[in-house]
Amino acid sequence: METQDTKRGRRFRYSDAPAAAAITADAAPALMPPPRLPAPPLNWQWVWLSLAGAGICLIWFYWRCFVFLEQRWISNAGWSHGFVVPLISAFFIRLRWDALRVLTPNGSLWGVAVLVVGVIGHVLFSATGQQNLWGLSLMVLLFGLTLFVFGWDYLKILWLPIAFLGFAMPPPDVLYNAMTLSMQHIAAQLGVYLLPLFGFSGECSGTVIQVWYGGGQPKTFGVEEACAGMRMLVAFFALAVALAYSTDRPIWQKVLLAACALPVAILCNGFRVALTGVMGIKLGDQWAGGTAHQFLGLLMLGPALVLQLLMAWILDRIFVESDSVPEATPA
Repeated sequence: METQDTKRGRRFRYSDAPAAAAITADAAPALMPPPRLPAPPLNWQWVWLSLAGAGICLIWFYWRCFVFLEQRWISNAGWSHGFVVPLISAFFIRLRWDALRVLTPNGSLWGVAVLVVGVIGHVLFSATGQQNLWGLSLMVLLFGLTLFVFGWDYLKILWLPIAFLGFAMPPPDVLYNAMTLSMQHIAAQLGVYLLPLFGFSGECSGTVIQVWYGGGQPKTFGVEEACAGMRMLVAFFALAVALAYSTDRPIWQKVLLAACALPVAILCNGFRVALTGVMGIKLGDQWAGGTAHQFLGLLMLGPALVLQLLMAWILDRIFVESDSVPEATPA
């Protein structure tokens, strides 16, 4: 049984508890931040084990896809650049390596959803016989794997090297034939327009060009599938992206420099077609095809680089960024 003193003491303690807490709170520094627990150490062993397991699964699950791509790159001259595309993607990663090495992997579970979409796509493409779309599902899996293991910060940098692999993935035959035929027509027409620069004249009928020089008989040349400029487009796009990646400029300027690859590739391919006609008449038919024609395509990389650098120079002269803020004029 409690006494009055005990009750009074209890009442005293309870009634003075808020006041004591207030005094303690007033005595503590007002701006003291709450204590933070140290961040857990990064488990790099889990990261490397995840990558190793994912690599084994990719090789096992996509073995037929890799074989299909290799055969396509070897048998089709228009896709022989497929062996170089992964190297270019690795070069893009090397350009941003300093930014990647300071990041901390922080995987996201959203990557699992992307991985599931890629697996389902691969199964559907295999069931319907769409082998040309295997590469698309492979790229989706790479996006999901990067997001799951490393996180969003890494994906913001690695999305372009992964997306660039699409240039090594042959699209469906219907779409590829339509793209190639369109570029063949453009190359033939542009080549005819450029022939007067070399003192020649010509006429275009579809992908067939008739070239005149002086009063002689015309010579007929055909713009084949290899002359469509698909490999040139990939090479010039890689050049444009590398230039945009290696310079410190706003994102819209980088996108513009990369987008310039398409008109530059079309223009340079038109010059190649025109020069092919000129060399065929001046030097003989053996100079209008084969190794000489391929070497002429490689020489076009020089003018393409000059045009890209010229575009970058124009952007630097038109849009000048100022670090200083102008002072307000006193009233």
